[in-house]
Amino acid sequence: MAVSWPGLRSGRRVALPTYAFDRQRYWLDAPAPTGEEHTSELDQAFWSAVEGEDIEVLARTLGVGEGERQEPLREILPVLADWRRRSKERADLGALCYDVTWRSLAEPAAQPTGTWLKITAGGTAAAACVATLELGGLDVVTVDVSDDLAGATDPDALAERLRAVVADTPVRGVLSLLALAQDQDDAWLLAATHALVRALGEADVPAPLWCVTQGAVAVAAEETRPGQAQVWGLGRVAALEHPERWGGLIDLPEEFGARDTARLGAVLAGTTGEDQVALRVGGILARRLRRAPLPVAVDGADWTPRGTALVTGGTGALGAHVARWLARSGVEHLVLTSRRGRQAPGAAALEAELTGLGAAVTIAACDVADRGALDALLGELAADGVRVTSVLHTAGVSQSSRIDGTRAHEVTAISAGKTDGARHLDEAFAGTELDAFVLFSSTAGVWGGAGQGAYGAANAYLDALAERRRARGAVATSVAWGPWSEGGMAAQGDAEAQLRRRGVRALAPDTALALLRHAIGRRVTCLTVADVEWEKFAPSYTSTRPSTLLSDIPEAVRAQAPAEPAEDGADELVRRLSGLSGAERQQALTELVRTHAAVVLGHTGIAAIEADKPFRDVGFDSLAAVEFRNRLTGATGLAVSATSIFDYPTPAELAEHLRSQLGEGELSEKSVLAEIDRLEGRLAAVAAQAAPSPDVLARLTALAERWSPEAPREAAAEHLRSASRDEVFDFIENELGL
Repeated sequence: MAVSWPGLRSGRRVALPTYAFDRQRYWLDAPAPTGEEHTSELDQAFWSAVEGEDIEVLARTLGVGEGERQEPLREILPVLADWRRRSKERADLGALCYDVTWRSLAEPAAQPTGTWLKITAGGTAAAACVATLELGGLDVVTVDVSDDLAGATDPDALAERLRAVVADTPVRGVLSLLALAQDQDDAWLLAATHALVRALGEADVPAPLWCVTQGAVAVAAEETRPGQAQVWGLGRVAALEHPERWGGLIDLPEEFGARDTARLGAVLAGTTGEDQVALRVGGILARRLRRAPLPVAVDGADWTPRGTALVTGGTGALGAHVARWLARSGVEHLVLTSRRGRQAPGAAALEAELTGLGAAVTIAACDVADRGALDALLGELAADGVRVTSVLHTAGVSQSSRIDGTRAHEVTAISAGKTDGARHLDEAFAGTELDAFVLFSSTAGVWGGAGQGAYGAANAYLDALAERRRARGAVATSVAWGPWSEGGMAAQGDAEAQLRRRGVRALAPDTALALLRHAIGRRVTCLTVADVEWEKFAPSYTSTRPSTLLSDIPEAVRAQAPAEPAEDGADELVRRLSGLSGAERQQALTELVRTHAAVVLGHTGIAAIEADKPFRDVGFDSLAAVEFRNRLTGATGLAVSATSIFDYPTPAELAEHLRSQLGEGELSEKSVLAEIDRLEGRLAAVAAQAAPSPDVLARLTALAERWSPEAPREAAAEHLRSASRDEVFDFIENELGL
């Protein structure tokens, strides 16, 4: 129920301290409107008559007789029909809108252990960040690249340095403090972090990489550092491309204190179950995506373009759509920039079309990533008496190469078109009062996208730049678009079909631009607009790496629920395996795995699926992993995880795991460790929702003490290696109740 607090006159206002409630909500969310879900048959008949503008049916529904009594209905019916149409359109548009929010977490107490590799390029913030962890007993090995900053952007050179350090030192985790380096520009920061992700792979360092930033994200109305935000955009892609060796992203507060040290340690220890967090005065905050439908329009709420609009990338597919929309909406003068200007394909036809719509058109060969070229263009416009009233930055360079296959100069080129152009526009119009400053971002910067590392980084930069402009009182709207149809990047090759297969449908340009008008009019800073089938997208997105990013979207949560195992599948399989020797059972399960893998990948036989060849090397992607999980669940009756191809990367290893789950054969050290990894992940997920249970902690401690009363680590490890399958499973499934 909505409450109007000012209307409660019986009480008086009391000043309360705000710190206790900082960014924490104590109210139930109102149920989201669901259209006609609860309307009665009478209501449905009424609105059906209104939508069809059927006066006779409407009159009967309302019990109004014939004659003059129907005349008022005839007058009001067109108005009601128009309102109903617009209301439905707005509801449909709102279903495409999302934004990012931050959820407070409980304060865990665990700290990281083992040896950690620290990558730094100097800086006081970096020193303070780790110094207290080292004082607390964390063993840290440091690689300082400040003596060779150029070499830090070369993956091969960096890999050599890493090999020399970790040759005889197994590390538990890698902590990158490169973003905290002082006096390094944004391009170096992105290139160095990109090189580090590659170098860790080349140096065969399997430990998870955590990247620390400061000011990369705006939890509240904070000043952001867009260059730092690039690390977050790149990291979201690295998590998808290298789930086995990615840790997460941690943003530090401006003032790093003792409590922040404990929080940092808890995140690195993995007890929160989160991989995108910000440390602030209020505690640990975890990043979430949520639905954010724009409010129903009122008169004058939508933006009405006017004057002169500058559109970067104006002769490209998206820029042309924007230019047509602006011309139809009343803009008097369009300034369209692109690298080739009038020489761009279709430029002359576009100019003629826009002129026919009543707008004056200037097409200029100007790369806004070149500050000199931009200043020259603005100087020419000013000399002609032209005052730019709105800026729309649609320019960008697409990407389809994975991090490991993208070279340093390619990273710079992909990023510059968006980041340098946006920064130059922000600086050039810093003293100009604009009606709108619009940045065309992408969902690649919000939730990542395999093959879009540098592109995702550039788009995260744009979102942070919009936040920074708003924080200083300037207009800014950054929209992270899903793919557009009719000529957008999704129209290249079969990209649109592939996206649809993954649950992402292309946006119709008219729909996208209608939402843009609403967002600008409501002064929205950052908005994500995408047409997502969460039933398809969520399982695919989390198939190789669990993620809490989508846990505030109910459809995504439901879609990730594990498939119900079929009991008859397990019974049939056990009957087939009974009477076989251990080696025969292993062979039978391996062939079962290979058979279902072959079906998922479209092979006619299992020859292409070798027992010891990793699933990834034979063509498995996230969608295939989900389908494979579902098939194995049905065939075995076991609750097989969608991450099975990562946890057990070859058919032989997965078969061994299935064998142990079915109660067949001896438990190897490898499978025991895999079960401990699974337990650790489940404990982290539980801890992310509530404070660690004293009972769970007590039982873990008791088990460790029972196995190793005198030398906890060494003895526990030895007992673990010699433990029977029943001992381990009894503890995991019965003692902990998980």
